[in-house]
Amino acid sequence: MKHLKPTFKNRFFILIVLALFSTWLPLMAQDVDHVYLKTGSIVRGRILEIVPEDHVKIEDLSGNIWYYDISEVEKITSEPYHKGTQVSNEPIGFKPGFVNMTSIGFLAGSAHNEQVAPFSLLMVNGYRSPLGLFAGIGTGIEFLSTNYLPLFLDLRYDLLGKDVVPYLMAKGGYSLPLASDYTSYNMDYEYSGGPLFGVGVGLKIKTRSHFAWDISLLYRFQETSYKEIYDYNNQEYEYTDVYRRIEIRLGFYID
Repeated sequence: MKHLKPTFKNRFFILIVLALFSTWLPLMAQDVDHVYLKTGSIVRGRILEIVPEDHVKIEDLSGNIWYYDISEVEKITSEPYHKGTQVSNEPIGFKPGFVNMTSIGFLAGSAHNEQVAPFSLLMVNGYRSPLGLFAGIGTGIEFLSTNYLPLFLDLRYDLLGKDVVPYLMAKGGYSLPLASDYTSYNMDYEYSGGPLFGVGVGLKIKTRSHFAWDISLLYRFQETSYKEIYDYNNQEYEYTDVYRRIEIRLGFYID
């Protein structure tokens, strides 16, 4: 039988294969960071930041960045990674604690009204309980017949879901005029406040830790009034504006 003598090219090819295999084998079992959550989920990747007694930030194997409070973490380890292992990511969710909500909106109404769609900017600060009940105090500015400062109690109750949560809401309070009394064409104008009330539904969409988009749709009642006083005969006329509108709001939620 005739034997083939290994050539230089054959030897070189064998060396290349052995080198690649020796490089590839450790990569298949290289250590990666593991964050074990108390919910039972595991996030595998690369730790970006750890602040003791506060939080841990990890980039998973798909390139997504996750942020967890230390209170949510069971343990953090560095372990071999085997190809085919799936990454389990827990929803961020809405946690109990103090919350700030800032939103813009308008009161959709009839084109026959003097104020077709009054604009407003509102801010609510309050506390969300572990059961999903929120209570807060709100204020801001609303552009009705003149500028008004609303002061109100805001109540909300979360229904279902983790990162996308529908909720019920109600608010009530009083609006104070920001405009000063003024005189025009021998006539004095005096503005007064009035009660406000709203009830409706909303949707919170958590896009990252401590931040969510907030959308709400309400039935809104608002009452304001003003007086016209004629200087020449001191005659007074009082007018009341009543708004029964659909209120549409878009804002953000920070916890």
